[in-house]
Amino acid sequence: MGIFRKRDSSGVEKAAMALAAAGGVAHGVFFAMFAWKIIGKDFGLGTVGYIILAAFALLGMGLNFVGYWLIKSGGRWAAKKWGYMAVALSTTIASALLAIAAWTAG
Repeated sequence: MGIFRKRDSSGVEKAAMALAAAGGVAHGVFFAMFAWKIIGKDFGLGTVGYIILAAFALLGMGLNFVGYWLIKSGGRWAAKKWGYMAVALSTTIASALLAIAAWTAG
């Protein structure tokens, strides 16, 4: 039966799902780090700045989950394409947060 047959994943699909899993961890760490700076009253960038960065970390985490879900469960090409785009946007946000975190470290 075709229903119980395991669906083959392409190399791009496997890479995007692995990137989404790693990005989810990274966004969780960025959120915790920026939230800790808010709680700890670190005034390097300002409380409002750290709140905005924590919100971007949550946005990136949400995009990761949505992208992973669309790639995993999306049977149609359009759904997978949007999943790839969500993971790519989330990765872009993570790279910007990494640069800002490195700049404000210390």
